[in-house]
Amino acid sequence: MSDDPFIPYAVIETANWPPTSMLTIWAIGAAKLKRIDFDLSQPENTFIEQALEGLQVKLARYGGNELPSFGRPVSIIINLEPNRGIRIDLDGTILDKLDWTMTIGSASMTTDRGTAGLGLSK
Repeated sequence: MSDDPFIPYAVIETANWPPTSMLTIWAIGAAKLKRIDFDLSQPENTFIEQALEGLQVKLARYGGNELPSFGRPVSIIINLEPNRGIRIDLDGTILDKLDWTMTIGSASMTTDRGTAGLGLSK
């Protein structure tokens, strides 16, 4: 457990898990694809709007309706604090109140040349 203060953020849940291309994840980074950071100078009641706007920015950056290798978004998890969050659908309706936090995770790939990180850490 880290002593760093928790910073609220969102994670886009997508149709494809595992991702269809680990090379894409290595090249772009899962956090760049799936994580949405908030403007913390704004109040918590703006986080849903910020998450939806962040999703649209990512979709536009990558060409439309899907995130590379992860596919189409299905919902967004907003991590409000450790072990407290909400899941929203793509129109901003709260689907679930959560007693856990979704993270991006980490992964690596071992080759005959050694181990390479795949960019799944935040």
